[in-house]
Amino acid sequence: MAVGTPKPRLLLQPHFYFVIAFLVAVTSFWPSFFSKLSSTDAAHLIHGVSATLWMTIPILQSWLISRKRFKLHRRLGWGALLILAPVLIVSALHMVQVMVFQYEEMHAIRLLKFAFLDLCALALFVAFLVLAVLRIRRGDSDGHARYMAGTVLFALEPALERGFVFYAGVSNFESALYLSLISMEAILVVLLFFEWRRRKVRLPFVMALAFFVAMHVLMTPVANSAAFAEFAKWFARI
Repeated sequence: MAVGTPKPRLLLQPHFYFVIAFLVAVTSFWPSFFSKLSSTDAAHLIHGVSATLWMTIPILQSWLISRKRFKLHRRLGWGALLILAPVLIVSALHMVQVMVFQYEEMHAIRLLKFAFLDLCALALFVAFLVLAVLRIRRGDSDGHARYMAGTVLFALEPALERGFVFYAGVSNFESALYLSLISMEAILVVLLFFEWRRRKVRLPFVMALAFFVAMHVLMTPVANSAAFAEFAKWFARI
């Protein structure tokens, strides 16, 4: 940075907000995951660690861009895409299978709600990764950054669920689920408002908002349908 050039304010740096999301996730998952690592089974451990590492990627990538470390940014990005993302996706799909097996034992509809939400979130997660790569290949770094930020938003939603249960006194995860969806919708409305103020509304945050609103509307009827229950049972046995 040239002498006399003012340093960017911290509140204007994207990695500042990614750090906040990361701290929220770690704090929210502390009672059920991070404080019990030694007794956690391999499947949950792999998923939890890969999801946590994924939330650090935008922090590091944003920081590297702010320091103009473009080569290292690209290397880290490809490493995360080719190694970390597949581990996260496969482990998350296995977690859905575990939930469906629990549903067969307990017959709790909330488990099918979570299964439907997670499958849809994973599909959009993959779509955002593909679109992020396509955007940067076309020289659209702004769109690339927003699609990558969107992948963190999908990880933030389950963290908020646990935050409501463990710290806000919400009595059950089903209620926490809807509060978490409302929170994500509010966050995205704020993000879109600031984009509108800058006259630069982009598709990624619109897609993310549409996703959370759709989940809010569709989760209950889908989870109560016999067709989805049969699909979930089939998926669990793949």
